[in-house]
Amino acid sequence: MDRFCRVVLCALAILDPCLATDPNSQKSDQTGGFLQSYLPNLEAYEPMYFLLGADPSRTKFQLSLKYRLFNRGGSLGSRWPWVTGVYFGYTQTSFWDLDAPSEPFEDTSYKPELMFRSDDLGLQLPYLFGSNLQAGLLHESNGRDGPASRSTNIVYVRPRWAFYEPRTSLGLMVIPTFWLYVLNDDAHNKDLPDYRGYFNLELKLGRPGGLVCGTSLRYAQEGLSSQIDLTYPLHSFLAGNLDLYLHIQYVNCLAESLLHYTDRTKALRIGVAVVR
Repeated sequence: MDRFCRVVLCALAILDPCLATDPNSQKSDQTGGFLQSYLPNLEAYEPMYFLLGADPSRTKFQLSLKYRLFNRGGSLGSRWPWVTGVYFGYTQTSFWDLDAPSEPFEDTSYKPELMFRSDDLGLQLPYLFGSNLQAGLLHESNGRDGPASRSTNIVYVRPRWAFYEPRTSLGLMVIPTFWLYVLNDDAHNKDLPDYRGYFNLELKLGRPGGLVCGTSLRYAQEGLSSQIDLTYPLHSFLAGNLDLYLHIQYVNCLAESLLHYTDRTKALRIGVAVVR
C-alpha cells in the first residue's frame, strides 16, 4: 500500500504539479508568469499520462511538448507565413519496473524532433472539421551506452483529418503516419525496422467532453502491433475540481521499448492523463 501511495503522489507531481504543492504557492507561480514572454509558443504535443501496470513491472509514463520557433508577427512570418509552422518537439516515454526491489526505470526513450505542421488544408468533405499535414525528422534513443544502447532516426509524414457531427457531438480523428529510417544504429538495432515497420494508423472516436477511444495499428515484418486507449474526464466525478482524464491502456505490440525491441509486450495499464 505504501508503494502504491508513493506511485500515486509521484504521478500527480509529474502530471499536475499544482496537485503536489501547497495551494498558497499558486499565487507565487502566477507572479512569475510575466517574465515568460515566449510561453505562448509552448504547447502540449503527444498524449501525457502516468499509467500503473496491472503487472507493476509494466508501469509507463509519457511527457511531450512542442515549441513554435518563429512567431507569427515577425518579419519572417509576415513574408513567409509557412515558417510559423516549424516546431521543435520533445517526447519522453519511460517504462518503470515497480515490481523490482529498487523500483528501477527499465528503459526510457528520448525523442527530440524538428517538424513542420501546416495550417488547415481547406479540404471540403462531409462533416470534415479540419485537416493538416505534418512532416518531420525525429531522433529516438534510450541514452545508454554499450550493448544496451539503442538509437534510430526517422523522416516521417503525418496527414490528419478530424470529422465532427454536431448533432451527436461525435468526433473522429484519422491519423496515418508513414516513415523511413535514416542512419539507424546498425551496430545495436540493425533489424529494428522488422519490428517497428514503416506505417502506423491511429483512430480516435468520441466526444470532446466525454469518452474517447483511441486505437493504433502498426504492421511490420515480424507481426502486427496494436494499442487501445480509453480516456474519460474525471472533472464530473469530483464536483468539477479535478482536470484529469481517467486513462486505461492495453497494448499488444512489438518494440514498445527500444531496449527490448524484439520482444512482444502485452500489458494492461490504468492511470491518469492530462493530454489524450
